[in-house]
Order: sequence, then C-alpha cells, then structure tokens
Amino acid sequence: MTHAPLHWTIPASPDTVRVLINGYQSWSEAELRPLTDTPPRAHFQWMIDQGQDPAFPPSGEAGVWRSHTLIGLLRPDGSGWVGCLLDATRTFAHWEARVAGEAVTLTCTLEGPDAPVAFEETTDVQATLERLSAQLGEAMHARTPAPLRVWCSWYSYYRDITLEAMLDNAHRAYDLGLPFDVFQLDDGFQADLGDWLEPSAWFGGHAKDLPAHLHTLGYRAGLWLAPFLVGPHSKLRAAHPEWLLQDEQGEPLLLGDNWGGPYHALDTTHPEALAWLQELAATFRGYGYDYLKVDFLYAASHPGRRHDPAVSRAEAYRMGLQALRDGLGDDGFLLGCGAPLASSIGIVDAMRTGPDVTPFWDDEARRVLLGDGAVPSARSALHTALTRWYQHTWYQPDPDVMIARRERSLLNDQERGALEGLLDVIGGLRASSDPIELLDASGLDLLRRSLTLSTPDRPRSLTHSHGGAVTHFTRGTFNLLNHAADGLAPHSYHAAPVQDEALQLAPAARDRHASP
Repeated sequence: MTHAPLHWTIPASPDTVRVLINGYQSWSEAELRPLTDTPPRAHFQWMIDQGQDPAFPPSGEAGVWRSHTLIGLLRPDGSGWVGCLLDATRTFAHWEARVAGEAVTLTCTLEGPDAPVAFEETTDVQATLERLSAQLGEAMHARTPAPLRVWCSWYSYYRDITLEAMLDNAHRAYDLGLPFDVFQLDDGFQADLGDWLEPSAWFGGHAKDLPAHLHTLGYRAGLWLAPFLVGPHSKLRAAHPEWLLQDEQGEPLLLGDNWGGPYHALDTTHPEALAWLQELAATFRGYGYDYLKVDFLYAASHPGRRHDPAVSRAEAYRMGLQALRDGLGDDGFLLGCGAPLASSIGIVDAMRTGPDVTPFWDDEARRVLLGDGAVPSARSALHTALTRWYQHTWYQPDPDVMIARRERSLLNDQERGALEGLLDVIGGLRASSDPIELLDASGLDLLRRSLTLSTPDRPRSLTHSHGGAVTHFTRGTFNLLNHAADGLAPHSYHAAPVQDEALQLAPAARDRHASP
C-alpha cells in the first residue's frame, strides 16, 4: 500500500535553505536546521524501534532530511515551501528533502490508502504551516479540551512508586492548596506488561484502591498504561501468543529494549485483542480512573505481519487507539505518549510532543556519539516540543513535567527557567512529579508558577534560532546552546525578546553548529 512518490524540484540554492521537520512519534526529534546539515541516525536498532519509524528512519546522510506528515523549507526571508498531509486517519506521509547539486528535490511517499496532500510555495512558511496543520486537525475532528494540571509519579519515583507515596503526595498537595486537577499513577503498579490487573510485589496495594482516596480530596484519578506492549514472560503472552504482532517467520516479534530487554507488541487488527483493549480501559474506568496516559503507542504501528494484512500500519494503530477510547468513554481524558502523532488526532485529548524531561540537562554521549535524538533529557524535550508549537490544533500539547526541586536534580536555575518558559510558550497540560516534601519555599513558588495555564505562543522567527530548533517566540527567546548567544546564557530562557537587530545575522552562521 505504498504509492509512487510525489516529486518536486525546488529552485533554491541548498546553502540558503533551512528545513523544518516533524518526527514520527512523540519522542522523535523535530528540528529546524540548515538543509546541508547531517541529521542524526541512531546506531542501534532498538533506539530506532523506540524513538523513530523503523520503516522510515532518519537518513544519517548530509543534506537528506526526512519528515513525517508535514515539512517546511525556508528561504532566508521566511518564504519558501510547505507540504502537509491532510488526512492521517489511515495513511502515513513520508517526506524527504534532498540536496541535488545546486537544487533541492522533495518527495512525498504515502503509506496506506490514497489521501490528500497539500504543497504550496508561500511568502510566509510559518503562517502556511500553521494554516495547513490546523486544516488537518479540523479534517480529523481534533479534540482540544481544557488543559489539566497533573501530578504524576514517574519523574521522581519511577518504577518504585507505592500506594503510600501516592497518597502522601496527594495529601501534602491538598494541605498546601496546590492547584492540581489530577493525580496520576505511573509505571510500577502492575506485575508485568500486559498483566495490568495484577499488582507488583512492591506497590503495597492494588491500583483499584487509589481513586476513592483521591476523589475525597477533590482530585481526578489518572493511570499510566502501555496497552500495546506485552512482556515476554507475562501471563498474557503465555495465554494469547496469537494476539501478538509477528515477524516474517510467523513468530511473535520482539522489539525495543526497556524493562530489562525487548518486548512484544499487540496485533491491533486481531478482533480478540481489540476486545481485550476495550475491556481493559473500561475496567480501569470502572475503578474510578477517568484519565489515562497511554504510552509506547508506536508498538501498534511497528512493521510486522498482522492478523489482517490488508490494514495499513496507520489504520492498525488507530483501531487499537479507538478501542481504548471506546472503553474509557467519550468523556474520559486520554493522553497519548510515544505515539504516531497525526494518526492520533480526533481520538486523544492530549499528546506528549517531545521526549521525557529528566532532572539533568543533556545526555550528550547517547545523543551525539550514538545518534539518538529521541533520548530523554531536558534539552531534548525543549528542542522537540518547541519545534512542534503548531500542534495545539491537533490536541492539547503535553510538553512534559516541570522539575522545580533542587534535591535529586542536576538542573541549575537557568535550566529550570527554560522548562518554565517551555510550559508557558507551548500552553497545554501542566505537570509535576516533584515529591512535595522536597520542595522548599522557592521550589513551591516555581511549581505554582509552572501550573499557571497559558495560551499557546507563536514563533516570531523561523529563520534564526539558538540550537537547531524553534527558539525565538513572541514572549521570549530560548538558548539551547552550550554557550552564550545574543547575551543569553546557555540553557536559558529570557522572557523579553532578543532585540530585532540581532536577527540580522546570517542564519547559517548562527546555526551551522547547532549541536554542541
């Protein structure tokens, strides 16, 4: 179901063109780079499985940039070209911009049924990209409910979370009057991937024990699931191997590397697997959870042999996601993560739009030496989420958590300020994982500020940036570089825009070495 590529020749010198790309799923990097730069390509297959589209990964070649759903090519004056898929319900769009001598070639290959594609030359790339992406959201009936303020357990407790810790933080937040709407239990409560209804040995209770306590404090109850993953030693794997995505030899496929090794993926074209997914979501809704964060969703669209081979990868993914929505109910709040982005529109309420935030700035060894642009870090989250500013017309964006604490964190004041700026600029969900007892007065003040809802901001320039991403917004400017730029400290955000005179520098000179 892959179509012959659409093809265009762009009459522009490659040295003058910048490219804006959108990665495949939540964690896949979005970039704004000189076209002649080299995109990173992860060295290990498990990194591509978990952070990219294995069927269309980054090229790793100088002057060859790949993008999913949409792409922008910019001249130095902000004019240029924009391409955008206009219906991602059953189809993936693979864009590739390539330096071809003194010109640029652009191709778009559709994977799945035929779907409408827009391609426009424009005097304003930013406005055209915003208009076409909004048109995609409208065509797919995007859900954009009011954003929520969420405390989740992951970024402090990780898999060591207990029922006692959840309740302790909820009571402390209540006593301090912190304006959370939802308390969300993350990974660690379950016995195994797929065995979601059995508690882990350390949780100290059952997931069904939590919602009633939270409701008495006035909080909604939220829960994390990775519903399309199945542990290789789980009871679900033993009972239903026929529900699993298969390799070319007809054996259950293993992919990725997390929780100590690879894992299986559900085949979401299998009717029994779909029924199980719907029942799973309905069961947790019955426990009192009306907010689900569903993670590692890319597994449903991973290449492999499916029960129904006529279904495209995009449609297989959406079938699984719809089963979860049907089980949760239309009035429940569904947050996607690790998800094929555009194909989630109209089913999810919110979507993670970058990699995980971490309590340190960067993992340079993995990002630079191993080429993994989807690596979790504060820098990666800023880099990618900022470059997806336009996606607020697809769902409520989730730029991930604020880390306000000083303990158990290596972030300095400027880096925390950059995270606060990210939340303000992107709008959407607000979240924290800080143990409330670790926050001093200044930490509590920063947390309260970060929970203040805001409307999404717009870039004031796509032709200049500090770090290979969109960094110049109307409310302020980010510096993602490891050195000062235009008077901005490294790893910082300044709420007053950099003076326009600074934007007269040639973009190639400012961004050629975007990676430190």
